[in-house]
Amino acid sequence: MLDDPRVVSVFDAEEAQALIAGGAVLQRHAHVMRLRVPQNSAYDEPEFLPFTADADPPLPWDDVLPGFLAAYPPDHPDHDAAGPALIDSYLIPYTRGAALGPLICRASAIAVRDGHAYGGLLIVDRPGEGPWVCDVWRDPAPDYAGTGVRLLRWAASRLDGYDTLGLVVTVGNDAALRAYERVGFTRETTAWRLRLAD
Repeated sequence: MLDDPRVVSVFDAEEAQALIAGGAVLQRHAHVMRLRVPQNSAYDEPEFLPFTADADPPLPWDDVLPGFLAAYPPDHPDHDAAGPALIDSYLIPYTRGAALGPLICRASAIAVRDGHAYGGLLIVDRPGEGPWVCDVWRDPAPDYAGTGVRLLRWAASRLDGYDTLGLVVTVGNDAALRAYERVGFTRETTAWRLRLAD
């Protein structure tokens, strides 16, 4: 549920442990990271197809979903077993601004090669935060290695007028953490998202 009042974020390990001891359930333990956005540096990537001005993906979601699901296999720390239901429960709400803020269409894209949607990036204008990475993913096949780094650099180059780009990365997702650090993201804090006991 996107607006569940029982879900809170805390930024102190002792407070998180006390809430867990009191019955709260940990939903996500993550690092908050931020990148200083370069100005006047926009460039094109022929395989990166931006979202339309009305936040529609450049390909139908049914064509995007296989690459998205491949990026989050069952052993991935951010795996979601919802499968095709993620289109309506996750992808559409985030691109339509129902979750964290309106999509920044010029900096959000689907990566397509030979008709295969092998990666993607969703960036919203989060109230009080500015540009925020909702999701970045890639098909794990070796041919697509480095896609996340390329997508993030491309997106940052298209964020003129903003100062920073933020994201969270799940603790334990070390490959993503290393990729974000290669782009230039630095850790700002660590957060625990918890669902409080009823």
